[in-house]
Amino acid sequence: MSDLAPTLRWEPPVFPAPGRCPEDVVLHTAQQLDEMEAAAYQDGFARGHGEGYAAGVQQARAEAARLRELVAHLARPLAQIDEEVERTLVAMTVEVARRLVQQELELDPARVLGVVREAIGALDGAGRELRVMAHPEDAKLLQEHLVAPPEVNSLRVIADPSLMRGDCRVASEFAQVDARLDTRQANLAQSLIGEAE
Repeated sequence: MSDLAPTLRWEPPVFPAPGRCPEDVVLHTAQQLDEMEAAAYQDGFARGHGEGYAAGVQQARAEAARLRELVAHLARPLAQIDEEVERTLVAMTVEVARRLVQQELELDPARVLGVVREAIGALDGAGRELRVMAHPEDAKLLQEHLVAPPEVNSLRVIADPSLMRGDCRVASEFAQVDARLDTRQANLAQSLIGEAE
């Protein structure tokens, strides 16, 4: 039995006698305890509110930045789609106009006279000798009905089978005007796109 540790005897704690407190212990009244509890609550609430508010503001800023980035990312494809839709609408509009012009020229071939006169006017008096190239059927009509402006000494109409009905090119010794439907169509498309931008 020598291996056993000696046992200690338990002694109850010593409490001061009733009505007497140790000198370093301050006893508070119930009102003081309530006031201390309320002050501790207010202090804890203020600290928690301040820390929570700062954390909330930081989190809200991070979320706002993330949302701005998301909106910017979503807007990029929409802008690209808008451009594609715009170009498609312009192309469709120009193609419809082209077909209407071709139908109008088939119904009234004399309208080519207006196109040629406009092309000659675009030269703005540059040159005394003009050559007008047009589709062979249009060339016949032009030879019969086109009158040279007073400032032009010589006007020749040349049949060009590579041109479509309604197309023409006018050239002088100084300048040239391309009044083919394709060229006018491209110019119209470019001006429509330019206006939309």
